[in-house]
Amino acid sequence: MEDNKILDQKNEKNEMKTEEKETLEIENSNDKTAENKELSKKDKKKNIWKYFTYLLVVLIITGIVIYINLFQDVEGEEGTKVYEMIPYFIQNMNYGFLALFLSIVLFSYLLNSFMMFLYARLYQRHYKYHQAMAAQSWDIFYSSITPGAYGGEIAKVYIFNKQGVGLSNAASLLVMNFIVYQTCLIFIGFVSLCVNFNQILSIPAFPISITIDGKPIPDIPFYVFIILGFLLNLLTMGFILLMSSSRTIHNLVLNHLINFLGKIKLVKNVEEKKESVRLQIENYRIELRRLRSNIPFTLLVFFLTLFSIIIGNLYPLLSGLTLNGFQGLNDVNYFQKIVDCVSFANFHQMVTGLIPIPGTAGISEYVFDRLFGANSSYFSQSFYNLGGANLVLLLWRLITFYLQFLVCGIVTATYKTRGAPLEDRIVPVSNRKTALTLTIETIEDRREELEESLKEKQNKKEVEKRKQKEERTNK
Repeated sequence: MEDNKILDQKNEKNEMKTEEKETLEIENSNDKTAENKELSKKDKKKNIWKYFTYLLVVLIITGIVIYINLFQDVEGEEGTKVYEMIPYFIQNMNYGFLALFLSIVLFSYLLNSFMMFLYARLYQRHYKYHQAMAAQSWDIFYSSITPGAYGGEIAKVYIFNKQGVGLSNAASLLVMNFIVYQTCLIFIGFVSLCVNFNQILSIPAFPISITIDGKPIPDIPFYVFIILGFLLNLLTMGFILLMSSSRTIHNLVLNHLINFLGKIKLVKNVEEKKESVRLQIENYRIELRRLRSNIPFTLLVFFLTLFSIIIGNLYPLLSGLTLNGFQGLNDVNYFQKIVDCVSFANFHQMVTGLIPIPGTAGISEYVFDRLFGANSSYFSQSFYNLGGANLVLLLWRLITFYLQFLVCGIVTATYKTRGAPLEDRIVPVSNRKTALTLTIETIEDRREELEESLKEKQNKKEVEKRKQKEERTNK
């Protein structure tokens, strides 16, 4: 009896201890969740302030650009400001071309949404087109409001994941889309350089207006920025392809180049840098294998992306046609104007891509003026004499940036995906480092998914071969 009492007492003590432990664990977990909630609230507040700052930068620069353009003197009308010519241009505006302009902008949005739909359908059979339209709106909005348009990358992954696409699959789509898009940009850039090389040389130089010891620093030729932007895209994609396909170059860079850069103090933490580069290249290697294993899909998205970029590059031409930028429509060589417009718009993208300003505000308008302004002679001289260069720039920017930014911002703020509250519609981080980290963190999952899909394809081929053999033997 005494032994039983002692055992009962021990059991009671043990139960008390376990209850105390459980209560402590619950309290600790509650404390941790409370801390996480506080941290997430702080992070969300930081993100809100970040985006507010970016938006403020865009608005301030936009205001300055609009003021400069509207209050300039009209070359052909003495004592007249550009804003005073607005009623004239509205009265003589070609509303048919304006409707065409807006229709092509809408078509471009629907086409890009369709490509996002195709990417998502690789992994999510029940993914809907209207979800892709919402995802495209998120991409446009966050690309427009963040430096270097890096916010669009993480926004795509974020919204895909909210729509039911797995995180690793969303990261996979991000990398595949980057590879295809960069390849198309390089292709169009190469053709543009070959076709319009002489026109590039005639673009007015970038003025420095600085003197040292009474000697002026020479102006920088504008083609330097165009070639630099093209080379940056080419070297980025070339480096990825070479490192992904050649183990020799991969080992050469990791074992020799990074060590050398570390010795001359250009790279700190050499081993960490090696591991980071290795993971990044492995990241692209996986998605290149996936694209190569599905050639019909790759060709489809490649040509759709190419077509999307080309029609997007026609916006300056459509803006000029809306404001009657050509003296006589019957005398215009439209084929040549289309080729020049696609090339110049591609140069515009190369140059603005070098300067990471939210929405490329200010620099986009400046480069546009260099390529399509009065000194370019793209539009008629009579059009330039009436202040058309300033107004065609503002119309182009209004439709292709500000209008899309406003509409996509409304969609981003109001779109409800799987009951996500309003505060969860703010993308957590807006820089490229986070998007890269996300793709690196999902490497193992994506590698396993790729191997499984390749095995399934191989098994299907073997089954088909067996069926064909059986049919032959039966015949």
